[in-house]
Amino acid sequence: MPIRPNLIERTILLTLNQGPGPMLDVLGALAFKAIYTALKLGVFDVLEEGNLSAAELAHRIDTDERGTALLLQALEALGYVTRQGGRYANTPMASRWMARSSPESLASAFPYARDLLERWDRLDEAIRQGGPPISAWEWLDQHPERWEHYHAAMLTAARVVDKEILTKVKLPPTARRLIDLGGGHGLHAISFCRRYPALSAIVFDWPQARKVAEETIAAEDMGDQVSFQEGDFWEDDLGRGYDVALLFNIIHMYRPTRNVTLLRKVAEALNPNARVIIMDQMAMRTSGPTARATAGLLGLDLFMEVSGQTHPPDQVVDWLRKAGFASTRWIPLRRSPGCALVVGVKVG
Repeated sequence: MPIRPNLIERTILLTLNQGPGPMLDVLGALAFKAIYTALKLGVFDVLEEGNLSAAELAHRIDTDERGTALLLQALEALGYVTRQGGRYANTPMASRWMARSSPESLASAFPYARDLLERWDRLDEAIRQGGPPISAWEWLDQHPERWEHYHAAMLTAARVVDKEILTKVKLPPTARRLIDLGGGHGLHAISFCRRYPALSAIVFDWPQARKVAEETIAAEDMGDQVSFQEGDFWEDDLGRGYDVALLFNIIHMYRPTRNVTLLRKVAEALNPNARVIIMDQMAMRTSGPTARATAGLLGLDLFMEVSGQTHPPDQVVDWLRKAGFASTRWIPLRRSPGCALVVGVKVG
């Protein structure tokens, strides 16, 4: 849990500036390392099975008892575990978000976050030269074992917003074919096909995504409706006759003129009255300090990873109109602050 100063601490550190407030960020960095270590060692998963003393936990996860006790003390101070009678248990937050048995677990996203921080070691260089010294994709190709971390994190993030997307976007009953451009894990295509049984889908992405996509399709038992096709949506033909196109987490990688070009290509692949659904981080007003910090840091990350940026939803609506879409609208997502859907219908 983020370190939360009490009223006196906030007054001293943040309001009166009588103490080193920036140390909270240093402590936050150390907290991430402690939490990531707990995930690697399986602490939350074992505690989910029952309360344990530090010695019992150390025996279960094959670690040093003293080191385990110190880790548990830190996790208790951070709000991830509680202690009663010398025995530790997960807090509700840890049970919901950190234990791998939870359907909402974020555990799979942490290895990718660690990789991201490794790339951020060159943030100063990126800012000096106006872009990343190496893109995230190039870095991943140099460390191919890390592609699994990336796809696992993207799948975890998708599960957070997937149900909300389905409630906010309705497809016409006549929709039969969907293409998910850069769809990676394929979860969104799977979910639309499950909601609309007459629909079939192609997940169109680089070869590096095939493994995670096919694993997700098999795990969801959706092989009869969803398949994977290798391709580059810039270089390769998309085919024709689609009723729905998904562009999720795509437009942030490109500048406006490039996105209009891509949307025109997508329009050529769609039937008249077909839907295009865009989902991405957007440049829009945020309602609180956490949301503002999230938007600011994610914007910096897009610059660092792919020399990308967020775009205002109204601008995305304008791109769709230029590419031949009408009935355009945008919808903020409650479960992912700063993220929004933009929907358009191809003019017949």
